[in-house]
Amino acid sequence: MYIFEIYGKPIPQKQTRFTRNGIAYDPGKKDRSFIEWQAKPHAPAIPLLGPIKLDLTFYFSVPKSTSIRKRTQMLNGVIHHIKKPDADNCAYLITNSLKKIFYRDDSQIIDLCIHKRYGQEPKTVVKIIPIEEISPTQGDECG
Repeated sequence: MYIFEIYGKPIPQKQTRFTRNGIAYDPGKKDRSFIEWQAKPHAPAIPLLGPIKLDLTFYFSVPKSTSIRKRTQMLNGVIHHIKKPDADNCAYLITNSLKKIFYRDDSQIIDLCIHKRYGQEPKTVVKIIPIEEISPTQGDECG
């Protein structure tokens, strides 16, 4: 199992853009390289080859104008983060960034759990579990 944190505000995958001349460019390249830079020290020597479970928890900072009471509720999970960015767009950026570092291709991900929470500091907690490490009775739920 590999567990590590990516510090900084969770960012959604940006869509490919086109110039007026029809040339495509990727505005999310900088974001991916930032994630890769933080993930590489935790990576295996060679990318995993088998099926994996990926558990992503995105922590968003509490808005500064929030009252102390609401802030406490947000940090304790009473009030949930239901604003943008979408959880699946944030996960898409992470899964593409970890490709060729932790696994050959993101098609190897057979279980994906995504969580959005409020936290003291913005970050993303990544858990990568090779399926061989999960017993046959486990793995049917996000946890």
